[in-house]
Amino acid sequence: MVMPSLSSVLFNCGLLACAQLACAAQFSGPTEVKKYLAENEYTLLACSKNLLKEWQTVQKSVSSAAAIDCLSTPTLCQEMDVVSFPAIRLYQKDGPTTRYRGPRRAAAIEAFVKRALRPSVQDVNDKKLDEFILSDDIVFLLRLQSEDKLLEARFRDFAQEYSDRYSFGITTAKSDHPDDVWCRNSIDQRENNAEDLDDPNALKDFLKICTAELIPQLTRRNEMTHLSSGRSLVYYLSNNEEGREAYTKALKQVASRYAEFLQFVTVDSNEYPDMPRNLGVRSSGGLAVQNIHNGQVFPFRGDASSPDAIDQFIVAISEGRAQPWDGTFDEELEAHDEL
Repeated sequence: MVMPSLSSVLFNCGLLACAQLACAAQFSGPTEVKKYLAENEYTLLACSKNLLKEWQTVQKSVSSAAAIDCLSTPTLCQEMDVVSFPAIRLYQKDGPTTRYRGPRRAAAIEAFVKRALRPSVQDVNDKKLDEFILSDDIVFLLRLQSEDKLLEARFRDFAQEYSDRYSFGITTAKSDHPDDVWCRNSIDQRENNAEDLDDPNALKDFLKICTAELIPQLTRRNEMTHLSSGRSLVYYLSNNEEGREAYTKALKQVASRYAEFLQFVTVDSNEYPDMPRNLGVRSSGGLAVQNIHNGQVFPFRGDASSPDAIDQFIVAISEGRAQPWDGTFDEELEAHDEL
């Protein structure tokens, strides 16, 4: 029997529901799985049954992609050393296994594969600079003017640790700048550089600055960080993921303008069901500004999809022309909630 190549296999017909995907083979255990891993230069393996739609997209660009359902075959996943799921790993023939830590989105997964298949640090000359900058959402570049081998070694170790999430390069093109590390966050169109790199934690501190989201989603994990930032909060609440993403893209310029004083966040109102009422907005969602210093809340009654309207609302608050919420709901708001 001629077994099909892994590049055409989503393995399960018995391991993963294949209603919308062509299944070419069944695998009885880890021995067969490992055989297929050994036949390919690399294999992207998903351990979940919840990636069907995204995985279809991934398979179009990643030639060797496979998936198993750990709920149906826990023993197989245990023998593959998968202790939690969903999990995605890239197995390289005669090379390392790299765990994927990003969002379960096709574009992010595809970018992860590209990073994993190239060196953790790229040599970047003047001709390759533009190409390098556009190669990833977030890039770090060591601009080395001296023979500082210690700094170069630290940067390479730093890159090795985070190369599954971001791209790293080194250039020795001569300039008037001292040795520094430069980064570009293309998601939020921001650039930063760091010259004082003597502190052992300098590179990781710089990474936090470069990768910080301009408008993050509030979660149980990060809420204390944002609540204790010293900046007032601008909440956009919605139970619709696409709506939150559209808001984030539309408000980046406004959020950047007020970043020193205000922290813009999105909130999944399904995760925080009591927050809309506590902020004086509709149960379906809305926008509110909270002064964390005195606790005052300013619900926004305008068009939350309009950057200009929100900008004007913030200015009105800063000039004292907007009154804080008194804790009561008007009839229009109550009626809308009942609908």
